[in-house]
Amino acid sequence: MPDQWPTSAEVHLAVGERLARLLDEHGGPVAEVGRRTLSAAHGVFSDRPHSLTTVLVPGACIAAGGSWRAAIWPAAAGELMMAAADLFDDVADADPGAPASDSPGVVLTAAAGLLSLASVAVVRVVNDGASAHTALALTELLGSEFARAANGQATNLVPSDEPIDPLTAYGQAAAKSGPLGSLIARLGARTGTDDRRIVDVLGEFGRRLAVHSQLVNDARDAAPDAPRHKADVRAGAHTVPLAFTGSRGAPAGLGQAELGEWEQAERGRIQVAGGLAAALALAEAERLRADSLLDTLEGMGRPVGGLRALIA
Repeated sequence: MPDQWPTSAEVHLAVGERLARLLDEHGGPVAEVGRRTLSAAHGVFSDRPHSLTTVLVPGACIAAGGSWRAAIWPAAAGELMMAAADLFDDVADADPGAPASDSPGVVLTAAAGLLSLASVAVVRVVNDGASAHTALALTELLGSEFARAANGQATNLVPSDEPIDPLTAYGQAAAKSGPLGSLIARLGARTGTDDRRIVDVLGEFGRRLAVHSQLVNDARDAAPDAPRHKADVRAGAHTVPLAFTGSRGAPAGLGQAELGEWEQAERGRIQVAGGLAAALALAEAERLRADSLLDTLEGMGRPVGGLRALIA
C-alpha cells in the first residue's frame, strides 16, 4: 500500500528539523551561511516555506513505492546541495544581491562545507530504516550528478566574444539545471525502490521539471520588470531570451545612469523581439514532457498525484 502524500507543512517541518539539527552539530560560518541561505525567499527556514526540493524528494519516494518519512534525510541532503549550488552561482555571477557581509572566499568555503554536509545527511537515511546498500547508492548519486551539473554550469560561464545561438543557449540551460533536478528526484526515487526503470523515469521527470524552471527564470530575469540586481541582460548571459534576440550585453564605458537607460531599453527590445516568448515556449515543451512521464508512471501503477500538482 503506497504511503499517503504529506501536507506541505508536514514535510517542510520534518526536513527543517533535520537540517537544523545537522547545522547545530557543526556550527560556525558554514552553519550561519547555510541558515541564511535556507531562510531566503521561500526556503525551508523561511516564514512561509515552499521549497521544490523538500517536496520533490519525498514525492518521488512515494511514487517509487516508499514512505515519505524514509526520504526526509535525502531531502535534507538535497536542500544542502541546492544551497551550496546557489552560493557557488552567486559568486560565479558576482551577484550584487548576495550577502554583502561575506567575502567571496567565505561564501565559497561555506558552500563547500554545505556540500560536504549534504553527503553526511544522505548517509543518515539508514537511521530511518534504509539499508547500507541504499545509502551507498544515494551517496554515489549525490556526487556524480552534482559533478555533472558543475560541468554544465562551468560551460555556461566560459567567456566568449562569439554570439551564441538559441539552440546552444537552450542546451546550456538544460546542462546546468537538468542534472540537479534529476538528482533531487532520484534521491527520493532510489530511497523508495531499487527498480532501475522507475528511478530513471522519475529522474527524467526531475530533469524536465528543473529545465522548465530554469527557462522560466531566464525569461523572468530578462523581462522589463525584473529586479534591478538581476544582471543577465547587462552581462550578456548565455540564456535563450538573449540568444534569440542577439543581445550581447552592455557596451563598455557607460556611466551608471547611461547603463540603467540602456538596460531598460534593451529589456524592452528583448520582449518585443520575442525573446521571452521563445524561452517560455521551450519551458512549456519541458512541462508537457514532464507530464507525459507521469503518465508513464501512472500506467505502471505508481501514485503520482502529488507530483502532477507540481506541474499543473
